Amino acid sequence: MCRLICMQTVRAGAIGRRRVLGGGAAAAAVWVSPSVIGLDRVAAAQGSCGFAPVQVDWSDHSDTFPTVVTANDGTVVTIQALDPSGVANTNLLGRVFPATLSGRDEPIIMAMSGASNGQFTELVFTFSTPVHLCSELIDVDRAQNGWEDTMEMLGTLNGVAVDLTASDVVTGPTNTFVGTNTLVGTGPAAQAATDGNATFNYPSPIDSFTLRHRDNSTFTEAQYIGMHDLRWC
Repeated sequence: MCRLICMQTVRAGAIGRRRVLGGGAAAAAVWVSPSVIGLDRVAAAQGSCGFAPVQVDWSDHSDTFPTVVTANDGTVVTIQALDPSGVANTNLLGRVFPATLSGRDEPIIMAMSGASNGQFTELVFTFSTPVHLCSELIDVDRAQNGWEDTMEMLGTLNGVAVDLTASDVVTGPTNTFVGTNTLVGTGPAAQAATDGNATFNYPSPIDSFTLRHRDNSTFTEAQYIGMHDLRWC
């Protein structure tokens, strides 16, 4: 069994989501080269399976909407951005944002403006070879009288669910794991802080992963989350 502990990386120039992420060229224009060299390409996580290096570095696809990428080990990852509730910011859903978000450089992001409780968007990742997926969700939080980020992490192998438990998720100060593969924002994260970040680590291989961003409020302005680089054994 492969058990990973994902090391996180921090770069300078972090930019808060509510203040900056407006979509399109205007958002891209805020990016500046980080003053601190990041460790994204060399950082690895030590676990019982050995090293788990970065397999998909989203900065390789900066400011694009990737649909098929080849990981460092040759695994082909197919990505679908879905908007069943019709609430997505289509300029941002599934885009690799060319800046930092909550201390993480150039994540793939999800953006929505929900109007009723339970509306959601999805990113679906399909892997050509089963992987022990490990990554970090970014800026999952809750604002009083505003958004309440709710993230469902749905992994499967050959169509059979592979569930995450509390031992597979390391939460941040502004979110909590409530079971049933779900992470919920519980408090506000400061601009550019890492308080809203949480790491998840699958206990066994999966060949499909759906990241579902729900709005558990009636907040109608834009809300955003991100996901950092993909790692596996």
